Amino acid sequence: MGGGSIPTPRPSHKGKARLAEPLFTFVQISDVHVGNEVNCPIHQRLQAAVRLANGLEPAFVIDTGDIATHPVYDASVGNLAEFEEYKRYVALLKMPLYVVPGNHDIGYADPGESTWGKGNLWGRYEDLVAAFEETIGPLDQSFSWRGFRLVLVNNNPALSKGTGLLSSRQLHWLEGELERGEVTFIFCHVQLLEEGTGSPWGKAAQTLVGLCRQYGVPAVAYGHKHEIHISPMKGTQYIMAPDLKVPDHQGILQYRIFSDRFILWLYDVFTGEGEQLGVFPYPPRVATQLADG
Repeated sequence: MGGGSIPTPRPSHKGKARLAEPLFTFVQISDVHVGNEVNCPIHQRLQAAVRLANGLEPAFVIDTGDIATHPVYDASVGNLAEFEEYKRYVALLKMPLYVVPGNHDIGYADPGESTWGKGNLWGRYEDLVAAFEETIGPLDQSFSWRGFRLVLVNNNPALSKGTGLLSSRQLHWLEGELERGEVTFIFCHVQLLEEGTGSPWGKAAQTLVGLCRQYGVPAVAYGHKHEIHISPMKGTQYIMAPDLKVPDHQGILQYRIFSDRFILWLYDVFTGEGEQLGVFPYPPRVATQLADG
């Protein structure tokens, strides 16, 4: 099921997409959970996602976290080896890869009452962060592509099942990124909307939603909950990506970027079949900004 040749991406005819070519495209994957028993030993869904991404030929790929499974429990050599195993698969990508960590990757800053079994605290946060930064990359990063800004920010919670967190330093950095004047897409791991579709989930989410409205951010995308949702709020699309962990969960997202809108597609990594999920015009501030530029 996961082996063989690259599946040819096959767009469906659902929806009415314009025929103009996008400025560029990129792909989002999320929650691959290398090391989880349902994926072992060959991580078929991740392998298939890499092959399909290569077939789609995006400018780059963004992974919104939980690349591994067991580091959250303990920063042991065996658990941290999952980072290297992940790298072995994604090394076959033919385009740049940018990763934001998930809670399974770097654990929790304050284990508090969160335990895994009696008396066994979650992970060792400082050790996990150091291992992630050394093996995978920075917790927060940004880059530009053809006049657009892509921002990846670590918003992992302090406690298991907690709301996403952003420090005052991160919020200051984020606002600085938004003030650059480029059309900006933001990526993190933990959902910003409660249950993926409701109100802003926690204080950090409320603050970030406000910044997105102020600066006309077209989309914020994440994973974490292993579901897919697209929720508009105050001019921004809040997008929860599907996971690649659970059997029959085998979707990745493709973003087609135009000067006045983006189009979102969902692709099945095994069949290559694609379905258009929506056409999303940029917020008025961004549209005016692009027209003036």
